[in-house]
Amino acid sequence: MASAPLFVIVGGVAGGMSAATRARRLDESAQITVFEKGPYPGYANCGVPYALDGSVIPSEDSLILQTPESFKARFNVDVHVNTEVVAIDRENKTVSVKPTDAADESAITKVPYDKLLLSQGAEPFRPPMPGLDSSHVFTFQTIPDLKHVKAFIKEHGCRTAAVIGGGFIGLEAAENLQLMGLDVAVLEYTPHVFPPVDADLAEVLHAEMRRNKVNLVLNARVARIAAAATTGEEGGKPAHIALEDGTEVAADVVLAVMGIRARTGLAKAAGLALGRSGALAVNEHMQTTADPDVYAVGDMVETWHRVAGADMPLALAGPANRQGRLVADHVFAAGSRDPEALRRQAYRGNVGAAVCKVWGLTVASAGFGVEGLRRLGVDPEWVTVHPPHHAGYYPGARPVTLRVAFEKGTGRLLGAEAVGGEQGVDKRVDVLATAMQAGLSVLDLEHLELAYAPPYGAAKDPVNMAGFVAGNVMRGDVRIVHAEDLRGEAKDGQWRLEDVQVVDVRSLDEFKRGHVKGAVHIPVNVLRERIGELDRAKKTVVYCQVGYRGYLAYRILVQRGFEDVANLDGGYKSIAEGGWKALQEV
Repeated sequence: MASAPLFVIVGGVAGGMSAATRARRLDESAQITVFEKGPYPGYANCGVPYALDGSVIPSEDSLILQTPESFKARFNVDVHVNTEVVAIDRENKTVSVKPTDAADESAITKVPYDKLLLSQGAEPFRPPMPGLDSSHVFTFQTIPDLKHVKAFIKEHGCRTAAVIGGGFIGLEAAENLQLMGLDVAVLEYTPHVFPPVDADLAEVLHAEMRRNKVNLVLNARVARIAAAATTGEEGGKPAHIALEDGTEVAADVVLAVMGIRARTGLAKAAGLALGRSGALAVNEHMQTTADPDVYAVGDMVETWHRVAGADMPLALAGPANRQGRLVADHVFAAGSRDPEALRRQAYRGNVGAAVCKVWGLTVASAGFGVEGLRRLGVDPEWVTVHPPHHAGYYPGARPVTLRVAFEKGTGRLLGAEAVGGEQGVDKRVDVLATAMQAGLSVLDLEHLELAYAPPYGAAKDPVNMAGFVAGNVMRGDVRIVHAEDLRGEAKDGQWRLEDVQVVDVRSLDEFKRGHVKGAVHIPVNVLRERIGELDRAKKTVVYCQVGYRGYLAYRILVQRGFEDVANLDGGYKSIAEGGWKALQEV
């Protein structure tokens, strides 16, 4: 590399600007140039949904973190906005650049580079759908998107909104559209919102959305998006979305947030290799596999997933920021006298830790849920606990449903999912994501030392509790079954509800409010005295509200000669809140 290396970055925001500012800190002499196709080089795109109403984030200006002028003043980085890189000449190490509003090729200039970083992110997925190009339909990813949506709603006096897609952005946007006073519908193609978590945990989110008067449509199949018709056309129908089943959903404004796809057109044209998912292939140093002088980061690349054991795309800002910083370290370590410096600048992979606010709830995940693991061909074990987010006796305690999936036999952590109030969920999933990165097992969770005071946690933290339960399973101190087993959905089918003896060990009041179909009611405190009422020859499932009293009952029965006993994972709460209506008598 030249004494004043030419470092060119295509794309700003998270990955690109992290690389640019880190590069300057490492090398004051480097010529650092950023080309950003949009008008903003550094902004908080994850905050876009929260700036819709203005009551959470006052305006889109609050999302603008830096300008070309501020980058130049503080970091001496040349940032060109509204400027598109249209071609890469890898042989001559130049990029072709033009203003986005240029009408012809005469405006193209060639800019040389020594090292090139692609940080172009991803583009909205737009499947073939009649009406998707209508003037009242918007994607929702950038500050310009935000401005267009707000202006349209104000100009047209919109009263109804439909969000197509129930992922992160869709859920966040739906809540903030509602804060604007609109009646909101969410249309999700799959059986549940927030696909990273399992269906029964997502049921808690569904209930919260419906409590907040959201028209939630699952398994939604959109036939077409219709704009408002004038009088005489279709009877002057208002704007709506027509579903294949004949349902019509009112929608003066539509946000189409059905996922994203890696933005790889420039890279493909330059002959850079793509991975199996269609995202750009990179090595552990974020170098493209076809050219070590071209790096790539963020939503447009595949990186190593530590749980899946494979390269996968991951559209999250945290990994993109870390990758950008790592690229700068690797580029400028090339001139270091330390021969080990290059080797140290390697991306360690990710576990996909993510969190989302859903009205008064928080949902978070890391690794994979049970459903996701099965799609990968993994047959996991898992445990579900429902402890309070801080000490139960301290005012304001709210339950957290925490599920931890792990590998049978080894206990290797494979996934964590949690749903609860606005506090405590992110903390637990962050701990478990760290444990996954560190290669810990569920048996290690019992030994984690976590900060405790009554307003913040309990002496037995929910993470510890999940470890205790999983440790009991691993050591054979308890056998568990899941709601799907009672439905006969397990591979062996040996715990089907109609084939087992079910014992509810809760109080009478709890039993009367709802119980598993066909359950015998024997409270745990009198189980020893009434044990003769049970058939020792039958398979027996015990359960309580959340699992602990069921575990006590299990230990009593197995030590009194019952051989085929299992405790219901997560207790009756998991059945009642998880949508397992066929298993309930209310």
